[in-house]
Amino acid sequence: MSVGWPCDANGNPLPPGTPPPPRPLPDTPWDPYANGVQFKTADFLYRRAEMSAGNIDELLDIWAESMENTGGGPPFESHEDVYETIDATRHGDAPWRCLVVSYNGEATHDCPTWQKDEWEVLYRDPDVVLSHLLDNPDFDGLFDYAAYVGLDKSGKRYWSDFMSGNFAYRRSVRSFLHSEIYPVNTLRYCQTQIYNADPSTKGALYCPIILGSDKTIVSVATSHVEYHPLYLSIGLVHNTARRAHRNAVIPIGFLAIPKGTS
Repeated sequence: MSVGWPCDANGNPLPPGTPPPPRPLPDTPWDPYANGVQFKTADFLYRRAEMSAGNIDELLDIWAESMENTGGGPPFESHEDVYETIDATRHGDAPWRCLVVSYNGEATHDCPTWQKDEWEVLYRDPDVVLSHLLDNPDFDGLFDYAAYVGLDKSGKRYWSDFMSGNFAYRRSVRSFLHSEIYPVNTLRYCQTQIYNADPSTKGALYCPIILGSDKTIVSVATSHVEYHPLYLSIGLVHNTARRAHRNAVIPIGFLAIPKGTS
């Protein structure tokens, strides 16, 4: 039954009204940064000023020289220290990774130039991103746990969010009935195609994945390479959350689009 029954981390059903478990907290309020000064410095250097690595090192050297007589020092030792600390930030985010791809087919002497080059693909682990989307408490009240058919007061069907559409229920249901846990004028589905094929999925959550891509302005900076960002969202979140920029649409990749002579 694709109705999204509440369960614990091991898949065991929970009694109605069971509160969610407390959210895990970092070791310190600033983790992985040593303190607020280190966090603010990294934020200023990397995000606000977009300072180059050489200038970061020069600034930190001046900072260290100014504090020689006090026994103190700058919040970071070098630009490498800044970058490593930023990369270690994991709380509430999915880290970016990079892989290099190249053409592995047979290349002729007059083949296009892109077949001879290597291309970087920046990406996030989709499983981690999906876990964060499903775990986000900001979506409370803006989230559907099952496909449904919405009916207005006159009994006429209306379409609103993704889970009210034909795509969702055709892939998760065969029949439907009224349910007391949903609005009176809403029909929810009870027996799923997934359940018929695998009874162990009883009560599971059907989670449609939505992907989209577009060209980004990064292509201007790289001149010969266009990067097409790849975005991920889930059909369970209401459209209002996606349109309100509430982290319901997450970039999970930058795909290199090579240009070259043919």
